[in-house]
Amino acid sequence: MITLKKLQWNNCFSYASDNILQLDDSSVTQLVGTNGTGKSSIPLILEEVLFNKNSKGIKKSDIPNRHVNKGYDINITFSVEDDEYEIDVVRRTNIKVKLYKNGTDISSHTATNTYKTIEQILGIDFKTFSQIVYQNTNASLQFLTATDTNRKKFLIDLLQLDNYVKYFDVFKELARTLGGDVSRIQGKIDTINKWLTNNKLESIELLPKLEIEFINEEDEKTLRSLQLEFENISEITKKINQNNLYKNQLQSIDLPKAKTVLTFYKKEDASWLKESLGTWKSELSHEVKMRDKYEALKNAEDRECPTCSQDINLDFVEAEYTEHNERAQYNSDEIKKIEKKIEDIQQANLYVKQAEQQIEEWEDLYRRIDNDLPEEVPNALNLESEIRELKSSIQTKKFEIQNIIDRNSEIDRHNTRLSIVQEQTEEFNTELKELIADLSEIEEKATSVEILKKAFSTNGLLAYKIENLVKDLEELTNDYLAELSDGRFSLEFIVVNDKLNVNIDDNGKQVDILALSAGELARVNTSTLLAIRKLMSSISKSRINVLFLDEVTNVLDELGKEKLVETLLKEESLNTYIVSHGWTHPLLSKIEVIKENEISRLDGQS
Repeated sequence: MITLKKLQWNNCFSYASDNILQLDDSSVTQLVGTNGTGKSSIPLILEEVLFNKNSKGIKKSDIPNRHVNKGYDINITFSVEDDEYEIDVVRRTNIKVKLYKNGTDISSHTATNTYKTIEQILGIDFKTFSQIVYQNTNASLQFLTATDTNRKKFLIDLLQLDNYVKYFDVFKELARTLGGDVSRIQGKIDTINKWLTNNKLESIELLPKLEIEFINEEDEKTLRSLQLEFENISEITKKINQNNLYKNQLQSIDLPKAKTVLTFYKKEDASWLKESLGTWKSELSHEVKMRDKYEALKNAEDRECPTCSQDINLDFVEAEYTEHNERAQYNSDEIKKIEKKIEDIQQANLYVKQAEQQIEEWEDLYRRIDNDLPEEVPNALNLESEIRELKSSIQTKKFEIQNIIDRNSEIDRHNTRLSIVQEQTEEFNTELKELIADLSEIEEKATSVEILKKAFSTNGLLAYKIENLVKDLEELTNDYLAELSDGRFSLEFIVVNDKLNVNIDDNGKQVDILALSAGELARVNTSTLLAIRKLMSSISKSRINVLFLDEVTNVLDELGKEKLVETLLKEESLNTYIVSHGWTHPLLSKIEVIKENEISRLDGQS
């Protein structure tokens, strides 16, 4: 049994400092206040101090009162069986958590590890805690008005039966893996059996090697001697032929004529003539220009001087024209003479160069000629014939030997393959036995896993568990419904495959839930809500003394409210806080949440 005793907080949500709520003071307490005062924030504060999170997902930065902005503090005391605990949370820039057991600090070095310890002590996770401690009409309405399929899923989630689904997924994946292993091993077995069938040892025999008759060594020695002699004759023949070629080339050169050319002609340098030729050509160009100028004046109608503006005398023009024309002709004749001289020198230099090359070539050939060599080449026809015959005989023998060698290589490959087949057959037979044993073991596991998969399927243990829980929920709901409706209403849950149907009975008549009036529906919803909470408490093995019912009374008429109070007052070890906008009951304790100047506070706690 978890007994929450006292909750204290500073600067959380709309609250300022020094807020205290005694959680074990009264069996039923009214928590009254207008919208926005902070009534629904109290369960969130309770979640934060116990689990470091809240069911609305509000960020830590949004928890401190923005009008105070000093961080926040939360403290709670509670007991689990015979042990007393205290949690103290201080958050400014970061969070500091202290956990005390019977007055001794048992906090971890980090807040995360401390909260892990707290959850172990409580023996309940955050989701279950929130659903047990904080309820509103929407929760039960979501359950009752959902589709048949979603209603069952909702019940699985709410009652934490999703482990059965997880187990099914685990066994499903394991079955898939084992099935893959079976296929893989069976594939190996099939491959080995196919190889053994195609490589049966009885169809393979060892083959003996063939003997080799080697070539006569004397024949090979004779052949080498004849080949060497033939090579010598070939080399001499090559030298004689080359020597005769040199002699013929030497005779084709007219040495006396070349020497006569060198005597008659000498090399001359014509560069000075080329320089002179350039000068004469420049003079010729000048005289031509002057001649053409005076020729143009001679033929012009107006012979006015461009400098003095006087008429130029025609006789003067004629004289100048004649003089420049004669000079031009003279220069042209001299240029032709020089060009002829340059041409003669270049031709003579060509004759000298050709004569020098002929003499040099003659001297080179003369040095190359060996006068000791004969002009006739030796006859090697008989020797060639003998070599051919002996070579053919040896080649035939070599071909026969190579055939034997090739055949023996085939025999070696055959016998080697036989050895490999024998060795591989032994290895495969051993592996085959191991694979068959593994296959048998895995198939046995697969059979067991398949049974477990079927057991945890929706039609297996989960269906059995849900059916039993549904019966418990049905019984608890009808107990509460009998009180809240004076025995008028009852309901029945029917599990069909993946669906959970709800039948409502109104004094013996079946009615649709949507046909109920607001007050009737409120009684059914509230009964279901209380039944779900009690069932969850029993399943979680963690009974908690606190329950917040948020706005439940809004959907109940006066009689329904009276019946709800009567029912809650009968609940043992349960302190219920009925959160409402303003409804009060004279027999119940009341705490009013007042908000002034954006600051909320609790008033009237007793």
